[in-house]
Amino acid sequence: MNIKFFSRIFFRLLDLADKATRLFFRLIGLGYVYWLFQTYIKLRFKIKALYNGTKKNRGEKYNLYNFRRNIHRLEKGLSYATLKPVFAEDYIGETIHYLVEGQKNNEFDYGSLGWGKAVLNEYFSKVNHTKTISKAFATFEGTVRNNGFPKNEIPYAEEERPFSDITYEQLMQLSLRRRSVRHYKDKQVTEEVVKKAYEVAKYAPSACNRQSFHYYFYNQPEIVKKLSQIPGGVAGYDIPSVVVLVGNYNGYFDERDINAPIIDASLSAMSFLYALETLGLASVCINWPNLPDREKNIRKVLNLKKHEFVIMMIGLGYADAKGKVPFSQKRIPEEVVKVNAILK
Repeated sequence: MNIKFFSRIFFRLLDLADKATRLFFRLIGLGYVYWLFQTYIKLRFKIKALYNGTKKNRGEKYNLYNFRRNIHRLEKGLSYATLKPVFAEDYIGETIHYLVEGQKNNEFDYGSLGWGKAVLNEYFSKVNHTKTISKAFATFEGTVRNNGFPKNEIPYAEEERPFSDITYEQLMQLSLRRRSVRHYKDKQVTEEVVKKAYEVAKYAPSACNRQSFHYYFYNQPEIVKKLSQIPGGVAGYDIPSVVVLVGNYNGYFDERDINAPIIDASLSAMSFLYALETLGLASVCINWPNLPDREKNIRKVLNLKKHEFVIMMIGLGYADAKGKVPFSQKRIPEEVVKVNAILK
């Protein structure tokens, strides 16, 4: 009892000290400076991840994400209605360098390697060979002489997109079906079904197709319980499995892309949630607060690298049919969609 009493007094004094400090800085005209300092304290793990990630990216001889970015840039150039006779001279040498170094160190995943070679082959067959391009092509030929690559992973006509007969009504029904479910059956979720759901999620848009994030999946009860308790907000219900969506700033060479892995992973996550529903699973998104104690805790539990950071968590499992689901009324289009809003 005494410990709880003194604990309340201690945190109350801390709160008063913080308010007094804020007031002092405002009075001397430095309120914004104090806010910046406080904000850095809260966001320092993410800021450090950005610093370490971009620094690592710029210092590496080979980087998978830079390679994927450059291949996508080539794809866009090959997709123009009128193809330029010469383009990408400023980064084709760098791209081939990434290819050579990546293969030498066996750091490519199969999909990135095959797709990259297919696009490069198409590029070299379409552009005029300047001195720079010819030099890159000579090196490229040496990388593909002893092994092939998929010939169809190159830009294609819009009319060749896979056919879909999914109606608006069917998509709306899936959207209505997907709710935040917090009560589950005592049934384990397998890695096979999670990977199957990601097969859908991987087609979500991604800036320059870098996809610089990972899905960390856990279905062991003791680990799931430990992880799900870190962010808060899950009291009163048990989650059988959890996915921790982790961003990777090593995929970016400039701080301007601070939002890129967050946006990319979030787009992927929405497709992932819909896919889970089609596979008979339910889910609940768990917000990740940027609080230093929780950041420190989860980084230790997951053994995250310096350039990695947590974006969000997703609880998933087989829904208990008797469990209650919040209605959660959503905002209507008239409140959210602004049509031809005046720009100043």
